[in-house]
Amino acid sequence: MKNVLLIFSVFVILSACSTGDEPGTAERSSTYLLYRANYNPVSGDVTVRELAPGQLEFHIKLQNTTEGGEHPAHLHFGSVREVGELAFALNPVDGSTGESVTVLEGVQMSDGEVLTYDSFLEMDASIKVHMNDNYFKHMVLSFGNVGKNENYFFDGVAMCTGH
Repeated sequence: MKNVLLIFSVFVILSACSTGDEPGTAERSSTYLLYRANYNPVSGDVTVRELAPGQLEFHIKLQNTTEGGEHPAHLHFGSVREVGELAFALNPVDGSTGESVTVLEGVQMSDGEVLTYDSFLEMDASIKVHMNDNYFKHMVLSFGNVGKNENYFFDGVAMCTGH
């Protein structure tokens, strides 16, 4: 009787375990560093997560932002050292929390391509967070290369124009 109870207990425990291999449960994500620009103390990271096929979440988390501020964030084509055409405007970073969450689904970028997790990983791209949307809208507060540029060494950050 003890053997039957032991075997039953092991069966129940093993069947309750999930390997994550079931369809629709695999989650893919990538995290990239966002560096401080100039002498400001603001830095952090952005995590790009596939929520479902064709649905991406961009979660920016910065430290040392100022309460009450709002910082525009953009996904750009090209590395941070290039002016880079705007691929997509992300939700602004809330200065009080230092966070921004943008969910994109079936989004067509300015180059006509639909953004997927796989196409994002192959993008020559960067993310730039700006000081504000007024006088300092072209000044970069925090930045980082993403997609295939992740390990690309940069030796400067270009200002953003045209948005």
